[in-house]
Amino acid sequence: MKTFKEPAPARARRPLNQKVLLAGATVLALTLGAGGLVLAKTLGAQAESTTKASQKQLADVAQTDAETGEKVYVDAQAQVIKSLGEAGKLTVEGQQKPSFEITVHSVKTLDSCTLRGFGEEITPENGNFLLVDVSASLAASAAKAVDEEIALMPLDASVFGVSTGQNQKVAYQLDTVASYSCEVENAADIAVGAGDEVRGMLMLDAPYDSGQIVYDPQKTGGWTWGY
Repeated sequence: MKTFKEPAPARARRPLNQKVLLAGATVLALTLGAGGLVLAKTLGAQAESTTKASQKQLADVAQTDAETGEKVYVDAQAQVIKSLGEAGKLTVEGQQKPSFEITVHSVKTLDSCTLRGFGEEITPENGNFLLVDVSASLAASAAKAVDEEIALMPLDASVFGVSTGQNQKVAYQLDTVASYSCEVENAADIAVGAGDEVRGMLMLDAPYDSGQIVYDPQKTGGWTWGY
């Protein structure tokens, strides 16, 4: 992918002008990290049942989807609630067409996987392998939101989490040696660049065989799908 370029040296970087976005009606900001375009902590919520602390943290979540006008539901962990096959959307404030979309299409729980390059079976470190079918797209216009030549949204195992259900604490660290060692057909790219669309399979190493899978790059709130 053309987006995988070496970042500019730190001394050459210019300050990023933050642009407020609506993530499937969740407000986020774009910042530029070492890996490109990432999500920053400005998440908020108008959840119908959250603690006062959660409501304060989630004060900027929009109440409706900018594209569809449908009501947005957010759980107590700052995750916009989606069904499998339903896209999470990141939309520039004041616009309707999403700049970034991510969809978890399916999640399959496995007790083991085939060790890449060797053929033997290995077991998960956290208890369960989750084989995830995921797709994502990032609009070409996203490149204009950063003062660098790289505009990326990450898709590797390190930006996902799991919980036992809605409103429950999210566990991260699903990117174990075992998960990266599995042979995965049609493996997803580790990121999606501006102007690109990707779809593929991702292996996670999770403590729960069912619950919610979460996409949350900076652990400040994102989207969650039940599995």
